[in-house]
Amino acid sequence: MRGRHSLKAGSDIRLEYLDVLQPANPTGLFQFSSVLTSGLSKTGTPVANTGHSIASFLLGQVQSFDLDAQSEVLKPRARIAEFFIQDDWQVSHRFSLNLGARCTLNFPSTETRDRGAVFNLKTEQLDLLGRNGYPRSARDLEKANLGPRLGLSLRFTETLAFRAGYGLTWIEQAGISTPFTTPLFPFAQTVGQRSLDNINAAFVLFQGPTVRVSAPSSDSGLGQGVFGVQRDNGSGYAQQWNATLQKTFRDNWSVEAGYLGSKLTRLGVPDVNTNQLTVDQLKLGAQLTQAVPNPFYGQIPASSPLGGPGIAWQQLLRPYPRFTTVALYRNNVGHSSYHSFQARLDRRLSKGVLFTAAYTFSKLIDDAGSVFDSAILTGPVTTFQAADSFNRRLEKDVSTGNIPHVLSSSFVCELPFGKERRFRLEGWRNAAFGGWQLAGIVRLQSGSPVAVTQATNLNAFAGFGVQRPNRLRNPSLPSEQRSLTRYFDTNAFAPAPQFTIGNSSRNPVSGPGYRTVDLMAGRIVRVTERLGAEFRIEAFNATNTPPLGNPNGSFGAAAFGSVTTALDPRVFELAMKLTF
Repeated sequence: MRGRHSLKAGSDIRLEYLDVLQPANPTGLFQFSSVLTSGLSKTGTPVANTGHSIASFLLGQVQSFDLDAQSEVLKPRARIAEFFIQDDWQVSHRFSLNLGARCTLNFPSTETRDRGAVFNLKTEQLDLLGRNGYPRSARDLEKANLGPRLGLSLRFTETLAFRAGYGLTWIEQAGISTPFTTPLFPFAQTVGQRSLDNINAAFVLFQGPTVRVSAPSSDSGLGQGVFGVQRDNGSGYAQQWNATLQKTFRDNWSVEAGYLGSKLTRLGVPDVNTNQLTVDQLKLGAQLTQAVPNPFYGQIPASSPLGGPGIAWQQLLRPYPRFTTVALYRNNVGHSSYHSFQARLDRRLSKGVLFTAAYTFSKLIDDAGSVFDSAILTGPVTTFQAADSFNRRLEKDVSTGNIPHVLSSSFVCELPFGKERRFRLEGWRNAAFGGWQLAGIVRLQSGSPVAVTQATNLNAFAGFGVQRPNRLRNPSLPSEQRSLTRYFDTNAFAPAPQFTIGNSSRNPVSGPGYRTVDLMAGRIVRVTERLGAEFRIEAFNATNTPPLGNPNGSFGAAAFGSVTTALDPRVFELAMKLTF
C-alpha cells in the first residue's frame, strides 16, 4: 500500500500428473450402417433412404471396426507457471482504476519415459519423442503470453455508478482444460478397418477383423490412422469485456443494465482429418470407388485394410495414401464470440421480502459443435464433426450452446404471522401457523440449436466426417403447427447425394424452450436452546410444464424431427434438517 495505490504481486505454479491405463474400447467396436444394404443407382452409388443397419448386422456386413490397445501405464506430465502484478488505484473518492498484467508459461507436456510419437508430414514416418534429435515434447514453448487487465469504477452520484472492464486470460495450450498436448500413439493405439468404397464391407462379421496391433516403431500406424502436430500453434486465450450502469432508488431497490462480450481464440475443437479428399476430387464421382492395383502392396501390413493387392482409387488420391486418417493432435484452431445485453432488478431483504429478476439477450457463435475430448486418445477418431476438414467456414454458425433469451426471477417472503412478526400469534396458533417462509424461482428461456446431419454419411469412404443434407427453406414452424412428432418442418430438407456436400448449416433449427417454476414453504422451529429443526415443503416444476428435450436431428432416421426425451415432471419433496 502506497498512497492511493494498493499493489499486489504473486505467482501460481502448477505441476500436473496423470497416470493412465484406460483404453476406451479394449474389446472392439463394430459399426453397421444402412449403406451396405442399400439399393444401388445405375452408376453404382448407394441410393439414399434405402437399406437398414439391422439388415447389415444380420448379414454380417461391417461398416467399420475399431479397437483400442494399451499395454502399460502411461505417465504424461505438464507444468504451468503464471506471474501477476496488480495495482488498485483510488484516483479520487468517485473514481478508481484496477490495472494489472499476468504472464503465463504453458510448458509443453512430456511423458516420463518418452512414450509418444509425432507423424512427420514430410517423411511420412513417426518421430519418436526424445530420440534421433527429436524433442521430448510435441509443441513449442511460448514465452510472451501476457494478459492485460483493466477495470474502472466511476460514481456519478450517490445512487448512480458506471463500471467497465477488460481482461485477457491465457488458457491451457490445448485450448481447453487439459495441458497434455503430446500424442501417446503408438504406445496407446487404435487399430481399425472400414469400408473403402461404401459398397463392399470392411469384413464379414463371422470372419473377424484382420488388423493387428503392432509394436511401437517409426513405421507404426502404416495402413492405419496417425497423429501429426502443429508445433508452433499457440495457446488458447479468452478476452472478456463489459460495461454496466447501476442505479439505486428508494431504500432497498437497485437496477443495472449493461453489455458483456467475450471472444475465445484458438479454442480446442475436435480433431479433423487432413487425409481427406478435396471437394473437387469428390466430384469425380463413382470412379473413386473403383478397385485398382495397390502400388503399396507388400509395403503395408497385410492385416491393414490398405494392405491388399487391390484398393479403391480414392485412397491413392489422398495426401497420404498409405494411411487412413491423419489428424493434427489437439490442434486448437477454433473460435467463438459472445455478445449480450444483461439487465437485473434487485430488492434487498426488507420487511420480510426479497426479490430479484434478471434478463439476458445474447448470441453465441462458434465454429465447432463441441471441444475435443480431454481424455488420453489412443488414435484418431473417424467420426469427425466437420463437413469438410479443409473448409472450417462451413462450421461457423450459432453455437450449440446459444440460448438467445433467458429470464429468471426469485423471491423470498416471510409470512407476517408469528410470535415476533407483524401479526403476533401465541400458543398452538404460533406453533401451527407462525414463522413460515415462502420462496420461489421462475425461469424462462429459449430453446438451444439442433445439429442436423444425414443418418448415413455417403462420403465416409473419402475421409469426410459428417454429411449434412440440403436445406430447401427455413425449417422453423409456427408454434401452433409444432407437435412432438414434427417439431420442425422435416420436408425443408432433402438428401445430399453421394459425392456432394449438403448446403445445410451446422445448427439450422432450434429446440423447445424451457419454462419452470420451483416453490418452497418452510419454517425454522427452536425445540430447545441448543436444538433447532428446519422443515421444508418443495415443489420442483410446480406447474408440471413438460421440459422437452431437443428433437432428433438425424436426417433419414425414422424419428427425424420428433421429440422423444424430456426432463423430470413435477416433483415434491419433504425435508427436515436438525441443527444443534
